[in-house]
Amino acid sequence: MNDPTPIQAPELAEPMTLSVEPYISESYARAERDLLWAKVWQVACREEEIPNVGDFYSYEIQDQSIVVVRSAPDEISAYHNVCRHRGRRLTKGCGHATRFRCAYHGWQYKLDGSNLSVQEREDWQGALDNWPIDLAPVKVGRWSGFVFINMDPDCEPLEDYLDPVNFWLDPFDLGGMRYAWRKQGKLAANWKTVIEAFSEGYHAIVTHPQTMQFGMPRTWSGGMGKHGLMRNTGVGGGGIGTSISEAKAMDPRAKLLGAVRQQRETTGSLTTDTFIAAAEKVMDVLTETATPQEVAMTFMQLAREMDAERGVIWPNVDPMHQREAGINWSVFPNTVLLQNVTFCFGFRIRPDGFNPDSCIIEIYHLERFPEGQEPKPEVQIITENTVENWKLLVFQDLENLEEIQKGMKSISLNRVVPNPFSENSVVNLQRSLAHYMGRAEPKPYGAS
Repeated sequence: MNDPTPIQAPELAEPMTLSVEPYISESYARAERDLLWAKVWQVACREEEIPNVGDFYSYEIQDQSIVVVRSAPDEISAYHNVCRHRGRRLTKGCGHATRFRCAYHGWQYKLDGSNLSVQEREDWQGALDNWPIDLAPVKVGRWSGFVFINMDPDCEPLEDYLDPVNFWLDPFDLGGMRYAWRKQGKLAANWKTVIEAFSEGYHAIVTHPQTMQFGMPRTWSGGMGKHGLMRNTGVGGGGIGTSISEAKAMDPRAKLLGAVRQQRETTGSLTTDTFIAAAEKVMDVLTETATPQEVAMTFMQLAREMDAERGVIWPNVDPMHQREAGINWSVFPNTVLLQNVTFCFGFRIRPDGFNPDSCIIEIYHLERFPEGQEPKPEVQIITENTVENWKLLVFQDLENLEEIQKGMKSISLNRVVPNPFSENSVVNLQRSLAHYMGRAEPKPYGAS
């Protein structure tokens, strides 16, 4: 992998239009199974979910099920989650096993996928000797604590697939973080409608007006290979505390404190207890005459020292690299990561079967904890999409997305027109999707 050149905010891109078919068509959703999901690397789970030999995680995508298992202390394997006899699924959810046993006819398999026993095997009169009775393997890759799977046996290596996401995010050491909380629910919208909302900032000023109180800089987004990047156009990158210089009339100390408190209140993420405590301390150690740059530098230094005191050591990320890495990465096809040195706000959106009007939405907060103090939160299953369950900022998005899904079925609308500056990541996702699906790419505005 070659080191990417510094990322420059693009000039206004050529306006493009997108077909609404990928969002609303059931036949398109069905085609995604074989053309997309069977071919791409996708996040199945985190390594921390299967820490011990025999721990397994059942990953579901449309009508496919993959069992991911810790098959050795430093080895993770994955298999199609079906018994080779009559196709019964072997596992459900998460758990621990010393072997996999079919509950229908008792065929058994080792953690390495090899067949352990067949009940009354002699009845096949030797025919099974030439029949594939081991579990069908699935490719596995590991990056930054995430376990990826790919059902295509001829797929490219995960490292190549992720390029350049891995270059820009590796210094943040997401693998050293652990789940602080996790939520999962369903939404009456297509998975692409949802994942795109979390990869562009064009909607923020209208959908999230509360963020304007502390100065929300304009964002741009664009394609980075098959993936997408979003960055602030103002000073700084890499998430928290980076838009302080945008506040002209407000005491920058108060702006910082208000912003981190609001982030915790409205997302449950995008900050940590340490960051909030550091912002509170900035109010004491600096005066209201401090410049935004002084506030930002003091804030980060205090937070680093306070974390170190409790046993949390930050990775050394070059400030220029942190700026260039932006605030948000869309990992094609269905993961979004908002990274920082000590936390990450993450999203994984999956289709809900073959229904183009429904998806499974998963949101989580990763954080760096003192060794031995990592929490092990259960997934909170959300059955009602309310402000209380999702918190304000996410709920504001969800309300819009269900209405967008309905609106794209209007007979007056067969194409949509993303913003050429702020929503280029949306265009890029559809361009990458078209590559896998064998469909026409986004068209320039005015093209037939």
